[in-house]
Amino acid sequence: MDNEMKELRKYAAIGGAVALVACWPFATGKIGEAIFKDGIASYSNSIIEVESISYDRGYLSSTAQSRIHVVDQGLSEELKQAGYPTDILVEHDISHGLFSISSTSTFVSTEDTSEFVQGLTLTTESELTGTTNLLLTSKDTDFATEDLKAQGVEKLFLAASQISATVAKDGQFTVSYQLPKTELRLDNQSEMTIDNVAGQSVGHYVDDIFIGEASVGFDKLVLNDIETQLNNEVKGFKYTSVNQINEVKDKTEDNTFTSKNTLTLAEAATSAGVLKDGVFDISFENLNYDALLKLVPLLQEQELTNENVEQLMLSFDLLAAKGFSLNINEFSANVLGSKVDSKVLLTLPAGTARASQNADKLIQTLQGNTELVIAKKLVDETPELRMQMDELLINEFAVEDGDNYRLSAKIADGQIELLNGQKMPLFMLLGFLSYLR
Repeated sequence: MDNEMKELRKYAAIGGAVALVACWPFATGKIGEAIFKDGIASYSNSIIEVESISYDRGYLSSTAQSRIHVVDQGLSEELKQAGYPTDILVEHDISHGLFSISSTSTFVSTEDTSEFVQGLTLTTESELTGTTNLLLTSKDTDFATEDLKAQGVEKLFLAASQISATVAKDGQFTVSYQLPKTELRLDNQSEMTIDNVAGQSVGHYVDDIFIGEASVGFDKLVLNDIETQLNNEVKGFKYTSVNQINEVKDKTEDNTFTSKNTLTLAEAATSAGVLKDGVFDISFENLNYDALLKLVPLLQEQELTNENVEQLMLSFDLLAAKGFSLNINEFSANVLGSKVDSKVLLTLPAGTARASQNADKLIQTLQGNTELVIAKKLVDETPELRMQMDELLINEFAVEDGDNYRLSAKIADGQIELLNGQKMPLFMLLGFLSYLR
């Protein structure tokens, strides 16, 4: 009897599992509908709004339709004048899996729907863990409308491109994109082409400020202007930014923000000459996070009212009171076959009160140093540089250092101290830095 009961329990367990698997698509279908409708209902934007038109839920799949509508009056008028729609219908084909819901979204074709929009396809997969994967693809498109052609634009081409993203439940995300080719050509054969634009962002937003790492670059940019005979070519461009919050335990008001930004360039060829191996590395370090949160929205305002200006000054005062650093860690390149290398490191120590109304105190507090190393060969081959360097050498502002010339200065107590020990007011730093160009 016990054996029979055990067997019955086994069959009951198997039957329960089969029933669960058989019924689960109904559950994931309902979950998918809730995600779809709740996501649209919670979407808030001052530029566009999204509306759910219909949702037809089935056993293994569902279909839905939504509408994207431009609500910003200025953008809406611009789109209408350019002949683009302000309303776009999107159709969604949704599949219910055992542990995820996936969908493919396409844009409904109408007379005023552009070829580019018609060629867009968005594929999403939402896992029950809360992670969502997205892939947006486009087709080869020439945007040169009859209006643009009448204005001299022969071709405005964007090759088939894609954007992919993974968004976790906790807000962490990864976004990457690829644009293989962009081309603009005028009827006089002037042109601009960009090859292989690619980028990636990994991180999350904290109070509307991006925390994480982002990069973007391209293989080659060509700019040819027939009328001015301007021919420029840039190769191997890459920009990387790393943002982080430095948290202070139990003292969130002392949390700081650091942003490190690096731009590299393999080669740039212009009528003035060739630049290679360019590096521009700049960092903003230990900015008070609370002050930054208040400052960023104010800087984005198109029109500053008296109240906004007052708030901006107060935010700057808080930044200055807490102290921060602005460092050009490296500004270097191989110019006309010779190396140029410079840096500027500036620190504002904590403690400056009401900095926006006390510029003298601010200048007296600033500390740092600046340096330029430039090859003798480049100076000798550039008459203007040669004249400037001779003057600097005579006044002992610069010295010979092997195959290079070196200029250096320290900043403290509102003054600049040069290599020869001579001091001058800090405002003269601008004149000194003109030699770094």
